Amino acid sequence: MLEIWGRRNASNVVPVMWVVGELNLAHRRHDVGGSFGGVGTPEYLALNPNGRIPTIRDDGFVLWESNAIVRYLSRRYGDGTLWPDSEQQCAVADQWMEWFKSTAYPLYIDLFWSIVRTEPARRDKGAIARLTESLGDKLTILEAQLARHPYLAGDALTMADIPYGPMAHRYLNLDIERPDLPRMAEWYARLCDRPAFLEHVGFAFGRNPAEWYVLEREGLIGTESHGR
Repeated sequence: MLEIWGRRNASNVVPVMWVVGELNLAHRRHDVGGSFGGVGTPEYLALNPNGRIPTIRDDGFVLWESNAIVRYLSRRYGDGTLWPDSEQQCAVADQWMEWFKSTAYPLYIDLFWSIVRTEPARRDKGAIARLTESLGDKLTILEAQLARHPYLAGDALTMADIPYGPMAHRYLNLDIERPDLPRMAEWYARLCDRPAFLEHVGFAFGRNPAEWYVLEREGLIGTESHGR
Protein backbone atom coordinates (compact mmCIF):
# COMPACT_ATOMS: atom_id res chain seq x y z
CA MET A 1 0.00 0.00 0.00
CA LEU A 2 1.12 3.54 -0.75
CA GLU A 3 2.21 5.38 2.42
CA ILE A 4 2.37 9.16 2.76
CA TRP A 5 4.05 11.00 5.60
CA GLY A 6 2.73 14.49 6.24
CA ARG A 7 -0.08 16.29 8.03
CA ARG A 8 -3.15 16.88 5.93
CA ASN A 9 -3.07 20.70 5.99
CA ALA A 10 0.58 21.16 5.02
CA SER A 11 0.97 23.21 1.83
CA ASN A 12 3.23 20.63 0.17
CA VAL A 13 1.20 17.62 1.32
CA VAL A 14 -2.17 18.85 0.03
CA PRO A 15 -1.30 18.50 -3.69
CA VAL A 16 0.03 14.98 -3.13
CA MET A 17 -3.18 13.97 -1.38
CA TRP A 18 -5.23 15.50 -4.17
CA VAL A 19 -3.42 13.28 -6.69
CA VAL A 20 -4.01 10.27 -4.46
CA GLY A 21 -7.72 11.16 -4.37
CA GLU A 22 -8.03 11.78 -8.10
CA LEU A 23 -6.41 8.43 -8.87
CA ASN A 24 -8.35 6.62 -6.12
CA LEU A 25 -5.19 5.05 -4.73
CA ALA A 26 -5.31 2.84 -1.67
CA HIS A 27 -3.07 4.55 0.85
CA ARG A 28 -2.13 5.20 4.43
CA ARG A 29 -1.24 8.72 5.56
CA HIS A 30 0.84 9.31 8.69
CA ASP A 31 0.43 12.61 10.55
CA VAL A 32 3.90 14.08 10.97
CA GLY A 33 5.19 17.63 10.87
CA GLY A 34 3.78 20.79 12.41
CA SER A 35 2.07 20.20 15.73
CA PHE A 36 2.40 16.43 15.24
CA GLY A 37 6.22 16.50 15.17
CA GLY A 38 8.01 13.29 14.23
CA VAL A 39 10.16 14.59 11.39
CA GLY A 40 13.33 14.56 13.49
CA THR A 41 13.19 10.92 14.51
CA PRO A 42 15.83 8.50 13.24
CA GLU A 43 13.09 6.48 11.56
CA TYR A 44 11.79 9.44 9.60
CA LEU A 45 15.22 10.81 8.75
CA ALA A 46 16.09 7.41 7.30
CA LEU A 47 13.27 8.02 4.81
CA ASN A 48 13.89 11.72 4.24
CA PRO A 49 17.20 13.14 5.49
CA ASN A 50 15.83 16.67 5.12
CA GLY A 51 13.36 16.12 7.95
CA ARG A 52 10.59 17.71 5.89
CA ILE A 53 7.27 16.61 4.45
CA PRO A 54 5.91 15.01 2.36
CA THR A 55 7.58 11.66 1.87
CA ILE A 56 6.04 8.60 0.24
CA ARG A 57 6.84 4.91 0.13
CA ASP A 58 5.27 2.98 -2.73
CA ASP A 59 6.01 -0.76 -2.86
CA GLY A 60 9.27 -0.08 -1.04
CA PHE A 61 10.23 2.89 -3.22
CA VAL A 62 10.82 6.06 -1.20
CA LEU A 63 10.49 9.55 -2.68
CA TRP A 64 10.35 13.09 -1.31
CA GLU A 65 9.73 16.60 -2.74
CA SER A 66 6.10 17.31 -3.52
CA ASN A 67 6.31 18.02 -7.26
CA ALA A 68 8.52 14.97 -7.79
CA ILE A 69 5.90 12.89 -5.97
CA VAL A 70 3.09 14.41 -8.06
CA ARG A 71 4.95 13.57 -11.27
CA TYR A 72 5.76 10.04 -10.12
CA LEU A 73 2.21 9.18 -9.07
CA SER A 74 0.76 10.82 -12.18
CA ARG A 75 3.03 8.86 -14.49
CA ARG A 76 2.71 5.51 -12.70
CA TYR A 77 -1.01 5.55 -11.98
CA GLY A 78 -2.45 8.33 -14.16
CA ASP A 79 -0.90 7.75 -17.57
CA GLY A 80 -3.23 9.34 -20.10
CA THR A 81 -5.03 11.46 -17.53
CA LEU A 82 -2.95 13.40 -15.02
CA TRP A 83 0.09 12.39 -17.07
CA PRO A 84 -0.79 13.53 -20.61
CA ASP A 85 -0.38 11.25 -23.63
CA SER A 86 1.43 13.86 -25.71
CA GLU A 87 5.10 14.55 -25.02
CA GLN A 88 4.55 18.21 -25.80
CA GLN A 89 1.56 18.44 -23.46
CA CYS A 90 3.70 16.76 -20.78
CA ALA A 91 6.35 19.41 -21.38
CA VAL A 92 3.77 22.18 -21.01
CA ALA A 93 2.49 20.61 -17.79
CA ASP A 94 6.06 20.36 -16.51
CA GLN A 95 6.68 23.99 -17.45
CA TRP A 96 3.77 25.18 -15.31
CA MET A 97 4.85 22.99 -12.41
CA GLU A 98 8.30 24.56 -12.59
CA TRP A 99 6.86 28.07 -12.82
CA PHE A 100 4.80 27.38 -9.73
CA LYS A 101 7.84 26.50 -7.64
CA SER A 102 10.11 29.21 -9.03
CA THR A 103 7.69 32.12 -9.30
CA ALA A 104 4.22 31.73 -7.77
CA TYR A 105 4.87 29.60 -4.70
CA PRO A 106 7.53 31.79 -2.99
CA LEU A 107 5.21 34.82 -3.09
CA TYR A 108 2.12 32.83 -2.14
CA ILE A 109 3.65 31.01 0.82
CA ASP A 110 5.18 34.21 2.21
CA LEU A 111 1.79 35.92 1.92
CA PHE A 112 0.01 32.98 3.52
CA TRP A 113 2.44 32.86 6.44
CA SER A 114 2.24 36.64 6.86
CA ILE A 115 -1.51 36.38 7.42
CA VAL A 116 -2.73 32.96 8.54
CA ARG A 117 0.40 31.80 10.32
CA THR A 118 1.15 35.14 12.04
CA GLU A 119 -0.69 36.57 15.03
CA PRO A 120 -2.80 39.60 13.98
CA ALA A 121 -0.89 41.97 16.28
CA ARG A 122 2.43 40.94 14.72
CA ARG A 123 1.45 41.15 11.06
CA ASP A 124 3.49 43.44 8.84
CA LYS A 125 0.87 45.29 6.82
CA GLY A 126 3.46 46.76 4.49
CA ALA A 127 4.92 43.35 3.68
CA ILE A 128 1.44 41.90 3.20
CA ALA A 129 0.57 44.70 0.77
CA ARG A 130 3.78 44.19 -1.22
CA LEU A 131 3.32 40.42 -1.39
CA THR A 132 -0.33 40.80 -2.35
CA GLU A 133 0.56 43.12 -5.21
CA SER A 134 3.47 40.98 -6.44
CA LEU A 135 1.50 37.75 -6.38
CA GLY A 136 -1.48 39.39 -8.06
CA ASP A 137 0.79 40.60 -10.85
CA LYS A 138 2.22 37.11 -11.39
CA LEU A 139 -1.19 35.50 -11.38
CA THR A 140 -2.16 37.56 -14.42
CA ILE A 141 0.19 35.20 -16.31
CA LEU A 142 -1.82 32.26 -15.02
CA GLU A 143 -5.01 34.11 -15.95
CA ALA A 144 -3.80 34.51 -19.54
CA GLN A 145 -3.12 30.78 -19.85
CA LEU A 146 -6.55 29.93 -18.46
CA ALA A 147 -8.10 32.30 -21.01
CA ARG A 148 -6.66 30.02 -23.72
CA HIS A 149 -7.52 26.66 -22.15
CA PRO A 150 -9.92 25.48 -19.42
CA TYR A 151 -6.98 23.84 -17.62
CA LEU A 152 -3.33 24.78 -17.52
CA ALA A 153 -2.10 22.19 -20.02
CA GLY A 154 -5.18 21.94 -22.20
CA ASP A 155 -8.77 20.79 -22.11
CA ALA A 156 -8.56 18.40 -19.16
CA LEU A 157 -7.10 18.30 -15.67
CA THR A 158 -3.45 17.21 -15.61
CA MET A 159 -0.55 17.27 -13.19
CA ALA A 160 -0.01 20.90 -14.24
CA ASP A 161 -3.07 21.99 -12.28
CA ILE A 162 -2.23 20.05 -9.14
CA PRO A 163 0.16 22.51 -7.44
CA TYR A 164 -2.05 25.50 -8.28
CA GLY A 165 -5.36 24.18 -6.95
CA PRO A 166 -4.34 24.32 -3.26
CA MET A 167 -2.78 27.74 -3.74
CA ALA A 168 -5.94 29.03 -5.43
CA HIS A 169 -8.17 27.67 -2.67
CA ARG A 170 -6.21 29.52 0.00
CA TYR A 171 -5.44 32.65 -2.03
CA LEU A 172 -9.09 33.16 -3.02
CA ASN A 173 -10.21 32.74 0.59
CA LEU A 174 -7.74 35.19 2.17
CA ASP A 175 -9.00 38.56 3.33
CA ILE A 176 -7.00 40.57 0.80
CA GLU A 177 -7.58 42.66 -2.30
CA ARG A 178 -7.10 40.72 -5.52
CA PRO A 179 -6.92 41.71 -9.18
CA ASP A 180 -9.81 40.75 -11.42
CA LEU A 181 -9.07 37.13 -12.37
CA PRO A 182 -12.32 35.80 -13.90
CA ARG A 183 -10.71 32.87 -15.76
CA MET A 184 -8.94 31.75 -12.62
CA ALA A 185 -12.23 31.97 -10.72
CA GLU A 186 -13.96 29.83 -13.38
CA TRP A 187 -11.14 27.28 -13.28
CA TYR A 188 -11.32 27.16 -9.47
CA ALA A 189 -15.08 26.58 -9.69
CA ARG A 190 -14.42 23.62 -12.00
CA LEU A 191 -11.97 22.21 -9.47
CA CYS A 192 -14.58 22.57 -6.73
CA ASP A 193 -16.85 20.26 -8.73
CA ARG A 194 -14.32 17.45 -8.24
CA PRO A 195 -14.93 15.29 -5.13
CA ALA A 196 -11.21 14.62 -4.64
CA PHE A 197 -10.48 18.34 -4.66
CA LEU A 198 -13.15 19.08 -2.08
CA GLU A 199 -11.94 16.26 0.18
CA HIS A 200 -8.21 16.87 0.03
CA VAL A 201 -7.92 20.59 -0.79
CA GLY A 202 -11.14 22.49 -0.18
CA PHE A 203 -11.28 22.35 3.60
CA ALA A 204 -11.12 25.26 6.06
CA PHE A 205 -7.62 26.37 7.05
CA GLY A 206 -8.32 29.15 9.56
CA ARG A 207 -7.66 32.89 9.73
CA ASN A 208 -4.90 32.99 12.33
CA PRO A 209 -2.44 30.63 14.06
CA ALA A 210 -4.89 29.59 16.77
CA GLU A 211 -7.52 28.54 14.25
CA TRP A 212 -4.86 26.91 12.06
CA TYR A 213 -3.65 24.64 14.86
CA VAL A 214 -7.16 23.73 16.00
CA LEU A 215 -8.08 22.70 12.45
CA GLU A 216 -4.76 20.90 12.08
CA ARG A 217 -5.57 18.67 15.05
CA GLU A 218 -9.31 18.17 14.57
CA GLY A 219 -10.18 15.20 12.43
CA LEU A 220 -6.80 15.11 10.75
CA ILE A 221 -5.44 11.92 12.30
CA GLY A 222 -3.86 9.60 9.70
CA THR A 223 -6.42 8.18 7.29
CA GLU A 224 -6.61 5.09 5.17
CA SER A 225 -8.36 4.86 1.84
CA HIS A 226 -9.27 1.61 0.09
CA GLY A 227 -9.01 2.75 -3.48
CA ARG A 228 -8.03 0.62 -6.40
